[in-house]
Amino acid sequence: MEFIMPVFALIATPAVRIRSERSTILQALPMEHLGARGMTEARTLAEISTAVTLYGERTAGAHPGRSFSISVHIRRGDRKPRGFDAAYRTGALGTDRWVLMVDNDADGARILHGRSAAETGNMASCKGDVA
Repeated sequence: MEFIMPVFALIATPAVRIRSERSTILQALPMEHLGARGMTEARTLAEISTAVTLYGERTAGAHPGRSFSISVHIRRGDRKPRGFDAAYRTGALGTDRWVLMVDNDADGARILHGRSAAETGNMASCKGDVA
C-alpha cells in the first residue's frame, strides 16, 4: 500500500492583534494575501510547523514591517496528521508568530493596510510585542 503524502497550502494574510482592557482581538484582511501561496507536503505536525516557519520568514523578508498571520489548508481528500486541528487552533504551529500587538484600532488599521509599525509613530505599543 502506497502512502500519499498530504499537501498543505500556506497563505499569509495581513492581520494584527488589538489589545483592549480585558482581551485581544485578531483583526485580519481575509481577502488580501501577501505574496504567493506556499505549498508543502507534510506527514507530521513538526513538518508543518517547520514549513510555516520557513514560509513566514520568506514572507516577512519580502514584506518588511508587515503584520500577518498564516493560514494552513489541506488539499481536499488528504488526511490531516493526528492532532492537527488542536495544534492549529492553539497556535502550536506558529501561524501567528508575525502578528503585531497594538493598543488601538487606528494603529491596527495603519498596520493592516501596509504601513509598518515604524511609520505609525507609535512604536511604544508595537515594538517587540509580537503575539
